[in-house]
Amino acid sequence: MSLISSILKNMLMLLVIIQLAPMFVKTVKHVYYSFTEPQMRVGVVTIKESLFDSTAYVRQCKNFFEDKEIKALLLRIDCIGGSAGAAQALFNEIKELKKIHLKPVVVWIQNICTSGGYYVACIGDHLITTPSACIGSIGVYIQQPKFKQFIEQFKASYSVISAGEYKTINNPLLDTTTAQKNLLQDMVDDTYEQFIQDVTESRPQLKINAATTWANGKLFTGRQALALGLVDELGSQITVERAIKQKAPFEGDIEWVFPHKKTGLLQLFTGPKDDDEDTNNSEHSYISSAITSMCNYVYTKALTLTT
Repeated sequence: MSLISSILKNMLMLLVIIQLAPMFVKTVKHVYYSFTEPQMRVGVVTIKESLFDSTAYVRQCKNFFEDKEIKALLLRIDCIGGSAGAAQALFNEIKELKKIHLKPVVVWIQNICTSGGYYVACIGDHLITTPSACIGSIGVYIQQPKFKQFIEQFKASYSVISAGEYKTINNPLLDTTTAQKNLLQDMVDDTYEQFIQDVTESRPQLKINAATTWANGKLFTGRQALALGLVDELGSQITVERAIKQKAPFEGDIEWVFPHKKTGLLQLFTGPKDDDEDTNNSEHSYISSAITSMCNYVYTKALTLTT
């Protein structure tokens, strides 16, 4: 029995070594090249789908801005919009962080950047997009679904006792009064005014008196957006890298740094699987991070002893 137990133990150890060996070699190589070849660390924040909560994005941006090793930020935006409040909150946060930490922000748009997505994008120092991307839809609206006529078909009625003329303004089972409609229109107009004001302050080439041309809810291709001044350049990933090196002058290679993600037990060894993350980034797991720290320590000690 002890022989079988010993064999199983050795097999388990062998499997662990086989699993960790490639990652160990890769991490050591990464650390070696980071010491021998100059690299610029660039934080990458990816904004996808609809934007209704800015909390996670704010935290990621704040961490990258406060990290002294991060020299610039890349916002990868593929966003159709969302709530005005969330977009404005993220816009304002990046605006203030730029003032404090003086780091350039480059925006990369591959497919779509509209409404609230563009609200965030316009805070960037340089906007790059593909020629066929969808840009724009700058405007504000409030949805008011109404079901009063639907329930009346079934001989049903609905009533509300309320205090305050505007309290039932968005009740889908009641008609909206003229006064309520005027109030909603005032809110939409004020939010729209804030939107275009923030855009024109961030991008002076867009004149506020010409907002009916570029901020009337229209959609534009990337090429059309460039002609209007909504973006700065058409290109690809190479264009993005060149723009970053121009904004934060640097001669070496760029090291892309992604936000840390929570990992499970298996991912403790393999790292999280995320299509957005660069597969060459060695800092994908706690184990690889530990190996990196150990290598950094050994390498630093070696330098100290030889100099």
